[in-house]
Amino acid sequence: MKVVFSNGDYLVLVKPAGVLVHPTCPPSLRSGVSRRAEAREPNTLVDWLIEHYPNIRTMSWPDPTRPGIVHRLDKDTSGLIVLAKNPDTLARLQALFKNRDIRKTYQALVLGKTPPDGKIEAAIVRDKQNGLMKVQETAYSFTKGTVRPAVTEYKAVNYYRYHNDDLTLLDVMPQTGRMHQIRVHLKHAGHPIIGDQLYNNKLSSQISKELGLNRQFLHAVKLQFDEHVFESDLAEDLEKVLKSLS
Repeated sequence: MKVVFSNGDYLVLVKPAGVLVHPTCPPSLRSGVSRRAEAREPNTLVDWLIEHYPNIRTMSWPDPTRPGIVHRLDKDTSGLIVLAKNPDTLARLQALFKNRDIRKTYQALVLGKTPPDGKIEAAIVRDKQNGLMKVQETAYSFTKGTVRPAVTEYKAVNYYRYHNDDLTLLDVMPQTGRMHQIRVHLKHAGHPIIGDQLYNNKLSSQISKELGLNRQFLHAVKLQFDEHVFESDLAEDLEKVLKSLS
């Protein structure tokens, strides 16, 4: 982990790909989980936080299995993330997220040539058939619960040509925080993220393999709040892909 900022209340660091933010199986339930399944969840960001700040374990967190976790990055998404060092700061930062006072920018390499900029507005729900997230095609739902809107804005940073196919490097600014939102929205728009193992199509999957990328080309490059602007360079494996395309 690379820490880019730290004070008495929170820290901002760069999460590498392959690291879970928090265990998906709470410790209290692990007695019923196979050792093989539990072995897939070591060295989470929560583990790192407790190791480096042991007093965090003794505080009263709303969810004891996720101390300090303000927001999430998918396991194979790299980049900037903010962690709270105490429950009061956690509540404050989560309120900033809820009120959209924290701005996040990601970079994504996607299939196809996108417009110079755009906005994707489509609610996201879980597909009961495969457990993945998907766009809700209708404005209503026959299932219980509210279908919440999701909004993703983007701007093209650069265009590439890979053999006979177009690729676009995007700055992506999610305005809401639904699970897998950027990945689902871009797939829905016909521009799946290169390297994405879940939300892909035949062509993007083929290009991903040829480029040697087995995780989504998605990196949180900028985080803005409290009049601070934190920035991160692309992860090394993603920079390598861009160099091969140049």
